[in-house]
Amino acid sequence: MNIHQWEIWKSRPLGFARDHWFVILSGQERLDHPQRLQVNGLACYKLQGDPKKVDVRLNGADGFDGPTACQCDFIFVLDKTNLHSCIGSVTWERQQAIKSKLKEVHRL
Repeated sequence: MNIHQWEIWKSRPLGFARDHWFVILSGQERLDHPQRLQVNGLACYKLQGDPKKVDVRLNGADGFDGPTACQCDFIFVLDKTNLHSCIGSVTWERQQAIKSKLKEVHRL
């Protein structure tokens, strides 16, 4: 399975009752390494109302069928073996927005 940074995959990490969409953050070296089985991702959820201050809004250009928020205040550890159902990649504009939000929220 080929996984790329900024792609959106489904997974079910510890504590989640069902599969969820995640934006993959890890660099390509980790993603390509066969013995590095864990990667980092940001959870996405269907947007109801206005996004929170820690969110970046995603939409159909990113592969979603409706308004979606990418939650940038917590980075999840995901097992590569549990990733499935890639729906596409985050657009360049939204990648820049996520990078800015990560810097802001995590004070990088």
